[in-house]
Amino acid sequence: MINIAIDLGSRFIKILAFDGDTEIFRLEDTIGFYKKHLKRDGNNVAIDLDFLDINTENAHILTTGYGRNLLNFTNSRFISEIKAHFYGAKYQSGENDFVLADIGGQDSKVIQVTDGYINDFTMNDKCAASTGRFIEHAAEIMGITREETADATDSPVHLTDTCAVFCESELIGHIARGVPILHLAAGVNLSIARKISPAIKKYNPKRVFTSGGTSSSSALIHFLSELTGIKAEPLKNVQFNGAIGCMEYMKKNG
Repeated sequence: MINIAIDLGSRFIKILAFDGDTEIFRLEDTIGFYKKHLKRDGNNVAIDLDFLDINTENAHILTTGYGRNLLNFTNSRFISEIKAHFYGAKYQSGENDFVLADIGGQDSKVIQVTDGYINDFTMNDKCAASTGRFIEHAAEIMGITREETADATDSPVHLTDTCAVFCESELIGHIARGVPILHLAAGVNLSIARKISPAIKKYNPKRVFTSGGTSSSSALIHFLSELTGIKAEPLKNVQFNGAIGCMEYMKKNG
């Protein structure tokens, strides 16, 4: 029997298939996935996984992520993002006491794990200012790549407006005054860390792990560690942590 775990992210779909011997990791653009890999029959929508080139007949499918709030798929079960990322982080870190900061494309969440169980969590799902979308939007304004933005730490400019929408005018104003672009990029990274760090600090953790594609930013990790006073440690596979958590859940709970 094949288990298939899917994290339906706002920017990317992360797929992990496991047949007992082999793991298959697959990353798909979200819009492309919804256009090409869904089967619709009236009001019923199912996930079509034929493109994986493996026998998915009678596969167990478990989903999580942003997309499960948009559609209910007839051929899968789902678990919450909090539960999925908890299972993923616990498996990847091997730890039972930690705080996980998951920084996604359109939301961020901080999960406190104590004695191997979820003790508390904080979510930011209403504002893009602490997400990957904020970095992408700022990079577009500054005319540099997301990768260039994600590496910037020197002389960060303090941004007073950290809203992903209204920050545009502030960035343009700094650019017009001749502020170096990479100093602005560092300010963007610092502003994201400032939004997330209070939620981490309130749990007074001894270990802090990060997940989500945005946490591959070395600059963000630098500023998170600086603001919290605790070294933030990206998990081994930050982008697939939700899918890994779904897979671990299926292995333990069927």
